[in-house]
Amino acid sequence: MRKSKTYILVAVLLIAVIALAGVAAACGSSSTEASPSPQATSAADIAQQILGKAPTGVAQEIIDAGTVIVANDANYAPQSSVDQATGDLVGFDVDVATKMAEILGLQFEFKNPAWETIPTGLDQGKYDVSIGSMTSAIDGDKAANETLVSRWKTMDFTEPYYFTSGQVFVKTGGMQITGPEDLAGKKVGVGAATTYYSWLKDNTTADVKTYTTDADAFPDLRNGNLDFVMTAGPTGQQAISQGQPFDFSGAPLYYEDLSFAVKKGEGDWVALLNYTVNMMHEDGSLTAMSEKWYNGLDLTVQE
Repeated sequence: MRKSKTYILVAVLLIAVIALAGVAAACGSSSTEASPSPQATSAADIAQQILGKAPTGVAQEIIDAGTVIVANDANYAPQSSVDQATGDLVGFDVDVATKMAEILGLQFEFKNPAWETIPTGLDQGKYDVSIGSMTSAIDGDKAANETLVSRWKTMDFTEPYYFTSGQVFVKTGGMQITGPEDLAGKKVGVGAATTYYSWLKDNTTADVKTYTTDADAFPDLRNGNLDFVMTAGPTGQQAISQGQPFDFSGAPLYYEDLSFAVKKGEGDWVALLNYTVNMMHEDGSLTAMSEKWYNGLDLTVQE
């Protein structure tokens, strides 16, 4: 009788163990389904999770297409330029755009229009976003000059993804300025439709010459046709690091907030892009990309 009871007890325990194992397996399955991996989540699901609703407007069009069209400048190293050995577009902005698309589960395609045509191209739907180091504010002021006022009328911007200086450069051995007053009557090269152009017009009596992009002004500086070039600090530094005969001239004249730009009035698209900017700040990837392209400097934090 005791032996029989033992067998019964063992059988009951075995059944209990099997039952518990089944429950545990079921719980594990449920947990897996509730937390899908990011790689297995569609762009539509990602957008839904970020926004708390289905996207609308341009955001919905991009998600439906599965591809985001990114405008940038292919002659603006180290932000973006064509690698002469491979023919690939490379640089800080290229890496940032690639990561943005990855976070949103999208494919991406680059377009390299003339800088001054980007606002119209965004409005006409030729591009979905400009990730080309476009200034959204100077020293935190989004109405610091005419160019910025015009931009905010026709485009919306994300939160800044990095910060650079507005800097004057001179041919090696040339004049070191102490302030904007030293630019009076001097020939200064800048990119067309840039904040540098408007700032110089507002704050100096310089003879300002415009070029398709900032980098196009450097040959004239080297050849003596310009006294100075004004551009982002890292852009001039890149030219110097490549052996070009230039120096920084004086301290930075101001600091810029750089942001993604999109067509005006597309709140859902701005929200999705802001999510990617914040994610890249938080996970350190923006810092890593900055240090890679800017000689170990982290330009993603405000000085």
